[in-house]
Amino acid sequence: MANKKLLFTSPPLEVTCGAPQGSVLGPLIFLIYVNDMPAATNSKLLLYADDSAILVSGKDVGQIQITLSKELESIREWLIDNKLSLHLGKTESIIFGTNRKLKLAPQLNIECPGSKLANRPSVKYLGVDLDQSLSGESIARKLVTKTNGKLKFLYRNTKSFNLKTKKLLVSALIQCHFDYAPSCWYSSLTKHLRSKIQISQNKVIRYLLNLTPRTHIGANEFRKVNMIPVEIRVNQLKLNHMFKS
Repeated sequence: MANKKLLFTSPPLEVTCGAPQGSVLGPLIFLIYVNDMPAATNSKLLLYADDSAILVSGKDVGQIQITLSKELESIREWLIDNKLSLHLGKTESIIFGTNRKLKLAPQLNIECPGSKLANRPSVKYLGVDLDQSLSGESIARKLVTKTNGKLKFLYRNTKSFNLKTKKLLVSALIQCHFDYAPSCWYSSLTKHLRSKIQISQNKVIRYLLNLTPRTHIGANEFRKVNMIPVEIRVNQLKLNHMFKS
């Protein structure tokens, strides 16, 4: 006799705290649940769903360490009171400043009871890599690497796609990285990195139009694929953001 899988349903239980995951109202309920967290700190607290960041500014790194440690302890106590927990394994610290001052500044040493926070030269926040000098270099280099890697994949299957399908795939797999928050990293890039990003976009256009690797990309090519150069696109996104604001 074949074994039959039996399905059991647990009895319903009352949820007395927290927000259920996977529900339609879950995100909104969680935002309401943590909405008063900034009241637990005297520093600036950035909240986006369950991603939060404490910002402390100052000229003395030692004083910044003391302030951050106190603020982190206040946040931890607030979380405990609200039956939440601080994930110290995912909590990191970073110090921002000019390259000259960063060379002279000591490493941050932020402690929370029973644990020491990892100090990083760069951190990822909401999908954006932030380095200590806020130069945007790590973002730009990752963008170029991602573009080249995904273009290789698309070229392997290019015979199966027409121009419309190619544009759809490029928009979903590549263009989204160009358009993600460029106002916070593109303006600080060096001329060399801006050139590399533009070269990456030119590669995308050559793929769309089935052009050779050394074909010059000019206004006509941009017009055929309904695209604009990276710098103009960034300015367009900034203006759209200001218009919506």
